[in-house]
Amino acid sequence: MMTHLAKRAALLTAAVAAAIGLVTVVSPEHTVTVANAAAIDDDDDVPVAQAAQPKEGDIRGHRRILIVDYLAAKDCKVNANYPVNPGGHSWVIRAGAKIAWRFNVTGKVAAVSDPARGTGFPHWGFVEDSSCIGQSTGQKSSYEQYEHGKWVKHEISFPAGQPMPRRILFGRSQFSPFWKAVDCHPDHGSVPGTKHRMTHNRTLRDAPHRFVIGNVYADWEVRPTSVHQDGYTKVYVPSLHRWGWLQL
Repeated sequence: MMTHLAKRAALLTAAVAAAIGLVTVVSPEHTVTVANAAAIDDDDDVPVAQAAQPKEGDIRGHRRILIVDYLAAKDCKVNANYPVNPGGHSWVIRAGAKIAWRFNVTGKVAAVSDPARGTGFPHWGFVEDSSCIGQSTGQKSSYEQYEHGKWVKHEISFPAGQPMPRRILFGRSQFSPFWKAVDCHPDHGSVPGTKHRMTHNRTLRDAPHRFVIGNVYADWEVRPTSVHQDGYTKVYVPSLHRWGWLQL
């Protein structure tokens, strides 16, 4: 395991690499940082370390498809936040369009991403009735692993025609046992008195770099704590009545 100081130093190196368009190489127990910030935004595994010189077993990319595409079997209404949705921000993914599943909040509500929105805000949301999500479209991707002194490409896929998983508050992970619990209601204690007015739209997460549990709009007030990690701050969001992690 890396020390805290080593992790922080590695993150700084990774940021420089991203700025000049490089790919971050990591050891097998961690995911990869890429130059595309949007890819990191949709990641559930913390990008922490960069190796100056790759070593046996290092990985570039994900070893498993984390966000699975399905076809909407009927129109899917998506709310920007759940269970409360300040401002009533919502949109519809039409029948036949792709809808990307991440995890089930309840037996009926699911956290999803709208591929048609790209990296626009919000592209994450909460579908009101997940029975609108049909079968998987089928996906292919790849990752590279450093083996015997060279990078070897490995193909990965997710089959078409599969139904959406039914387990609650678990999302796919690339590491064994390949499912990670979602903390939809992280706690901290008393609400801080310090107030911060958001200047950018941001996703609220259950932990740094992990699952999206809400969307926080520019001009919303949040209450930041003194707890920071990897560029994220633990905050309380009065509009949503919940704690989470934000990039302020």
